[in-house]
Amino acid sequence: MSDSFMGEVYFRVSQHLGIVISEVIRKKFTPDMMLLIHKYSNIVRNEYKEYQKIQEELNKNKFK
Repeated sequence: MSDSFMGEVYFRVSQHLGIVISEVIRKKFTPDMMLLIHKYSNIVRNEYKEYQKIQEELNKNKFK
């Protein structure tokens, strides 16, 4: 999950800034980029948790 997770974060930051992903990776230790990476990592993590909850509910309902 970690490779695809960070890939998704870098992709969203690049879309937010309108730059290529390699530039995001190259500048990932600058304060502004770190802030955006942190912001989008929280968003992606919450979306993943929500997806897991939905999958669990679907599985529970499937076996009833």
